[in-house]
Amino acid sequence: MDRKIVLKGMLEKAYRIEAGFESEANFKAFVEIMDEEQKRVLFQLMSDSEKHKLMLEDLAKNLGIELEREVEEFIFSDKRFFNEIYKLEMSAKIIYEQIIQKFGDLIGVEVEKLKELVRDEEKHAKLVEKFVDRTLRIL
Repeated sequence: MDRKIVLKGMLEKAYRIEAGFESEANFKAFVEIMDEEQKRVLFQLMSDSEKHKLMLEDLAKNLGIELEREVEEFIFSDKRFFNEIYKLEMSAKIIYEQIIQKFGDLIGVEVEKLKELVRDEEKHAKLVEKFVDRTLRIL
């Protein structure tokens, strides 16, 4: 199995997480009922997801990989909205760590971008943690 093909698939999974998170339509009902701190955190996460998407595109380009840019729209059905976001942040962190571990030799100096993504996802998880298990009431 060509490791570069597997790497491509992993980068595409990470890309889908970052791109799917930005779907503002999913947040509309929640944003209306969030307090100011929750809104600040949510918009920080959305902004960083856009940055991460661009970093992944740049990384893939530098590695000679063309990403399929399918966007998987996340439907946040749980009224404990931040629980789902927390799971996404942790999933992204794990994907980036696994890419570093399994493909670091193929990635070379570009691995620093992935390490930055891991740090960002850890920061995001900490930002969201305080809201986990809080139920947001949607009328």
